Amino acid sequence: MPDVRVGVEVGGTFTDWVLTEGSRIVRVGKVLSTPAHPDVGVMNALEEAGVGLDQLSALVHGSTIATNVVIERKGAVTALVTTTGFRDVLAIQRQAKQRLFDLFYKHPEPLVPRHRVLEVTEKVAPDGSIRQPLALDGLLETLDRLIREDGVQSVAVCLLHAYANPAHEEALERALAERFPGLHVSLSSDVLPRFREYERTSTVVMSAYTKPVVDRYLGHLERRLSEAGFTGHLNIIQANGGSVPAPAIRRHAVKMILSGPAAGVVGATAIAADAGFGDIITFDMGGTSTDVCLVNGGEPKITTDYKIAGLPLALPMIDIATVGAGGGSIAAADRGGIMKVGPESAGADPGPACYGKGGTHFTVTDANVVLGLIRPHTFFGGRLHLELDAAHSALRRLATSLSMNPLEAAEGVRRLVNFTMAQAMRLVSIERGHDPRDYTIVAYGGGGPLHAAQLAEELGCAQVLVPYNPGIISAFGLLIADIQQDFLLTRISPAGRATQPLLVEHFGELEGRARREFDSYGVPWPAVERRYFLDMRYIGQAYELTMPVDEFASGQTSTAQLTSQFHEFHRQRYGHASSREGVEIVNFRLTALHRSTVQRASGVGGAARGDVTIETAPVRLDGATSACGFYHRDTLPEGFRIQGPAVVEEATATTFIPKGWTGTVIANRNLILRRA
Repeated sequence: MPDVRVGVEVGGTFTDWVLTEGSRIVRVGKVLSTPAHPDVGVMNALEEAGVGLDQLSALVHGSTIATNVVIERKGAVTALVTTTGFRDVLAIQRQAKQRLFDLFYKHPEPLVPRHRVLEVTEKVAPDGSIRQPLALDGLLETLDRLIREDGVQSVAVCLLHAYANPAHEEALERALAERFPGLHVSLSSDVLPRFREYERTSTVVMSAYTKPVVDRYLGHLERRLSEAGFTGHLNIIQANGGSVPAPAIRRHAVKMILSGPAAGVVGATAIAADAGFGDIITFDMGGTSTDVCLVNGGEPKITTDYKIAGLPLALPMIDIATVGAGGGSIAAADRGGIMKVGPESAGADPGPACYGKGGTHFTVTDANVVLGLIRPHTFFGGRLHLELDAAHSALRRLATSLSMNPLEAAEGVRRLVNFTMAQAMRLVSIERGHDPRDYTIVAYGGGGPLHAAQLAEELGCAQVLVPYNPGIISAFGLLIADIQQDFLLTRISPAGRATQPLLVEHFGELEGRARREFDSYGVPWPAVERRYFLDMRYIGQAYELTMPVDEFASGQTSTAQLTSQFHEFHRQRYGHASSREGVEIVNFRLTALHRSTVQRASGVGGAARGDVTIETAPVRLDGATSACGFYHRDTLPEGFRIQGPAVVEEATATTFIPKGWTGTVIANRNLILRRA
C-alpha cells in the first residue's frame, strides 16, 4: 500500500492542501476557511483531496489557532504559581520600550492578572541545590477558590532556578494533579528550561494560556478524523519549522504559534534551493497578514528572542516578521480622514466585498479586482466568481469618506499596502545588516505574486521567484518538514573550565532526553540526526551567540579551540572580537530531527498543457488605464518569456509583471521575474 499523506494548512481566508503518494506530489487545492470552526475547513480540504481517510498514513497540519488565541486574548483563564518574592515578574517586564519616543507608552498587559499569581515557599540555587524545601502553605486552597470564582482552567508553574533542578516543579505538578484532576498544568522546566526569569515566565504562561484551547481543538479534530475512518498519524508543524505528533503539541501548545508561516518558509526555501537560490527573502501574502523571513545559504534564521502581541516567546523559532496586510485587509479613513489599510481584515467570512457573502468593507482584494489585475471569472480557478459591482459599491463608500476619486482611492490602497509590506522586508533585511539587493524575493501565498515585483522595485531587488501553485506553498512545506525537536540545558560556566568530559556529559544528557522523546514518536534513534550548539558570550555581556559545535560534542577538539572558534564567530557576526576577554558558556542546545521522505523540489505540477493563448483586458496602473496581456500559467512551457506589463493567472494565485520587467518560465515550472 503506498504511503499517502496530506498536508492541510488553515489560513485566515483559505485552507490549503497537498496530497502525496510516496515522495511524489499528486494533487493540490484550496477551500475557503471556516474561522468559527477550523476543523470544518480541514475536513472540507480532505474531502476535496478525494482520498479515503482510511487510506491516509499521515495528516500534517498547520493552523493559526494558537497565534490567534494570543493576539486576540481569547485563551484559557490561567493562574501562575511562582516562588515567594517573584509575584510581579510579569508586571515589571523589561525596562526597554518597544516604541522609544512614545511618551504614553505602556507595556502590554500580562496574560495573567496579578490576583491570579500565587506564591509558594521554596528556593533552589542556580547550581540546582535545594536551599529551602517546597511548602504549599495553603496554595491548594487559594487555587481552589480561584477555580470556583474565576473559572481557572490552566496553571503555569515557574519557580526560581527550576531549569537547574525541576524537583519542586514536578512535586507541585503531582500535588495539583491529585487535588485537581483535569486541570491543565505547564511547567517551565518542561517548556523552557533556561535562565532569564521574565522570558521563561512569559513563555510558560503563554503555553498554559493556549494549552486548553489547542488541546480542545486537536481533540475535536482527532475525533472527527477517527469517525471518518482515519487511523494514520496526525502531525503538527511547529514554529521552528519541524513537525511533531499531535500529543507532543497538546503538551506544548505554545510551539504551534506561527506554525503556518513557518511551514511556508520551509516550502519556499526548498523550492528556491532547488532553483539555485540560497539567499532569499520569503514573502507570503495571505488573506489576513503578510509574513516575511530572511534566509541565508538555504537556512532560515532561528531566533529565541521573539515577541507576539508584545510578549516574549523564548522558544527556538523561525525568525518571521508579520504585518497585518493581506488580501482581506480593510481600507478605511482614520479619525483624521487619512487612508489606512489593515490590520483589520474581512477574513473568509464575510470576506472582501467582491466575494458576495455580505462583506461591505473595501479590501486589498477588492482594489485588485477594481483595477483589473484580478478578473472575476478566473479567480480561485473560476470556482468563486467575484462580484465586481459589490467591489465598486464598497469603493464608492471609501472614496466618499476620503474625498477622493474612486479609482485613485483604489490605487492608493494598493500603494499603501505595498508600503506596509516593504517595511516588513526592511525589518528583516536592512535593519539587521543585510542588503536586500543581494537577495531574491520568493513570492507565494494567494496575494504574494500580485505585489512582489513592485516591492522588489521599492527595495532594489533585481529578481523575484514565483513557484508554481504559489497559493499552496505552506501546505507543501508541511509535508517536507522534518520531524524535529529542540532541547536545552542551562549551565553557566567559564569556557576554560568546560573540559571535554563535561561537554560530552551535558550533551549526553540532552541526547537522553531526545532519545526518549523520539522513542515516544516511534522513530528509531539511529534514524535521528543530531545538531549541537552552544550559547556563548564574553564574560560580562548580557546576551549570547548560538554557535554550532558538532565537532566539540563528540570530544574531537580541545576547549582552547572552542574559545578560539567563538572569537572568530563573534568577528563574523559583529565585525570585531576581543580575544583577550574571557568567554563563558551559557546554554547547551541539541536539535534532533528525522528527515521527511517527500521530495524537496517544487514538483507541484507536470508539463505545460495546451497552446499558449494571450487575452487582453484593461488594467488601471499609475493613473492611466491601458491594455494588458493575460496568460494562463498551465499553458506556459519552460523557457517561455513574457514582457511586462502582463498578468499570469492560475488556480491558486495571480502574478503581476510590471512594465520594465520580464517573466521567464524555468525548471519545475517556476517563474522568475527580472527587471529589464
